[in-house]
Amino acid sequence: MRSLFWKGMLTFLAIILVAVGTVALLSGWATEVEFRRYTLTQAGRWERQVTALAVYYAGHGSWEGVQDNLTSIQNQQGRGRASENSGGGAGQGPSALDFRLADLDGRIVADTGGPPGGRAVQDELEFGIPIEVEAQVVGYLLLSSQATAQTPAALDPYQSQFLARVRTSVWVAALSATTAALIVGGLLFRSIVAPLRRLTTASQAIAEGDLSVRARVRGRDEVARLASAFNRMAESLAHAEQARRNQTADIAHELRTPLTVLRGTIDAMLDGIYATDRENLLAAQAQVGTLTRLVEDLRLLALNDAGQLRLDVAPLDLAVFLREIVDSHQIQAQDRGVSLTLEVPSSLSSVLADRDRLAQVMGNLLSNAFRYVSRGGRIGVRVEEQGQEIIVYLIDDGPGIPSEDLPHLFERFWRGDQARRQAIGGSGLGLTIARSLIEAHGGRIWAHSIEGEGSTFALALPVLME
Repeated sequence: MRSLFWKGMLTFLAIILVAVGTVALLSGWATEVEFRRYTLTQAGRWERQVTALAVYYAGHGSWEGVQDNLTSIQNQQGRGRASENSGGGAGQGPSALDFRLADLDGRIVADTGGPPGGRAVQDELEFGIPIEVEAQVVGYLLLSSQATAQTPAALDPYQSQFLARVRTSVWVAALSATTAALIVGGLLFRSIVAPLRRLTTASQAIAEGDLSVRARVRGRDEVARLASAFNRMAESLAHAEQARRNQTADIAHELRTPLTVLRGTIDAMLDGIYATDRENLLAAQAQVGTLTRLVEDLRLLALNDAGQLRLDVAPLDLAVFLREIVDSHQIQAQDRGVSLTLEVPSSLSSVLADRDRLAQVMGNLLSNAFRYVSRGGRIGVRVEEQGQEIIVYLIDDGPGIPSEDLPHLFERFWRGDQARRQAIGGSGLGLTIARSLIEAHGGRIWAHSIEGEGSTFALALPVLME
């Protein structure tokens, strides 16, 4: 009973049985009522009474006083049966049969067996003979038990057989409808359950580590959209798994290089190959510094991924801040033979930022530019205020970035030009950290470059609203 298919089928069967059973019962009951009424009205034995009562109502406009005229109306049956049995023997004259008359509300307004009174129950009205005036029912002629027993309302064998056949046909039709509905419902539920089963199989395969599994998508209904969403999720998981593996390999690579150099230096000093002097110790210290920076970068990214990166924000005069950053890098620019300039508008709004983290971003961007700009090149920092944002552009005239590498610039450990990376160094985390810190400030960062014509990095920060 745990199967969705059988749960759906049992629910569908219950609905079918209720619906078809109700229709069968109501149609059988209505058929019997109408057939019995037909036998009464079409046999002609009460036709004269019905006609006389209809004439009375048409003449008086109501049933008032009809009790006083029942004797003559009742005798209409005697005369009718006398004419039908005119060939009968002497002493076989007809005897009048009793009946009652009810208005539309079921009140008894006339009774051949005594004073009128009370109400007729619903079943009596349903089996009564309707009296119509100008195609409108104005009352019902209700037969007594004696009259019913001697009239066609008590069905003869042929009429009883007819009703029995009708009831049988109704129930056979109900059974056939139920069977057909179950077949159609089974096919419908199977078409719904089958893709869900395929999704279940695919999800189990992914849970077991096979991220290459995809669900088949058919149609445009909710199940198809679910399968599409499942496939997108599987692709994201596969991409995340591949990124995790690549990152693990990259971290191992980045750690191995300084560790190898550091161990080689220490081993050489221990073996007496290198002298244990200040120069060799400084070289070892430099590798320790590289490891320290790499570990700190990884820690910062881990905090950002966990949503635990904390910023010590405060109002910051961006113009003053950028002048200090550019001035602090002028010595490095002179050593490399690069021109470093700053262009700031005379009036500039403040921003809400963490000064140290923003300095780290600018340091990463400038260091990245220094690596690629050749001696005699130019690096410019330009600031613009556009609407509710302040945009800082860092423009260089370096070799530029290939168009196929631009979408990956801010990914961790991305290596667009392996030979160049090995020549200029770097952990491959600087731009990733810059993006994380800028986004933590509620800003955005992007890059534009034309290969051979230089690159432009831009970061936008929201203006401090006063």
